[in-house]
Amino acid sequence: MTSYLRSLADFMEPTGMVWLMLSAWVVIIFRRRQWRALILPGAAWLLLTLTSATALSQTLLGSLEAQWAPVDLAALPECDAVIVLGGGIEPSRSEPAGIHFSGGGDRLFAGLTVAKKGKGKLLVVGGGSFKMSSGIESEADAVKLWVEAWQLSPVPVHSLGRCLDTHDEAVKVSALAVKHGWKKVALVTSAYHMTRARAVFETAGTAVAAVPRNYASSAMRGQSVNWLDVPNATNLCHFEAWMHEIIGWWAYRLCGWV
Repeated sequence: MTSYLRSLADFMEPTGMVWLMLSAWVVIIFRRRQWRALILPGAAWLLLTLTSATALSQTLLGSLEAQWAPVDLAALPECDAVIVLGGGIEPSRSEPAGIHFSGGGDRLFAGLTVAKKGKGKLLVVGGGSFKMSSGIESEADAVKLWVEAWQLSPVPVHSLGRCLDTHDEAVKVSALAVKHGWKKVALVTSAYHMTRARAVFETAGTAVAAVPRNYASSAMRGQSVNWLDVPNATNLCHFEAWMHEIIGWWAYRLCGWV
């Protein structure tokens, strides 16, 4: 009984409500046999159903993650620096630590673990910028302050400052590599982002040892996959992450960054 109530509650959330309203609209048009008028709402219903209520989104995102099996950190070669890409932490005035962790926050904890394993002499953190009431603040600067305040890193921490995107992070790391004579860096990012991230770093001239983390798909976390589910925002987020990587890859190719 509890599972049925939870499913009913899921339909009361925005994704479920939109799916129900769109379904009703499609049924009404179908019963009126207005075939041409059915094309657009029918396509929208099909897209929403596939991406929010089936295993399609999990499968697509998992296909990117499956290219990067978890790395045995003990076997990871020693590198000159550990690079943690941004995207999982935001500055926050409401949190005691001054930062807010989101889904990609696993990247930072993975990077700290790699540093504690003695696989790098410097921890380099990247990230974007955020509009705050006090002005523009850097994700990387906020992370650096927090890590140093809690003495979490066994090696010095360097912030890349405000970065526009992964390419910007790669360019800044490449400059550091040239300046300090680095041969190889350990690159820590989400598994689904690793293909594009490694390619852009190597194109920028930095050799990397890939450390994929933050697996998001159920299959890669060892969980069962629901092939049919109540329409939900989690599946939509997975589909968005997959599409972001696909579009990002081709955009980077057009720019000559990969």
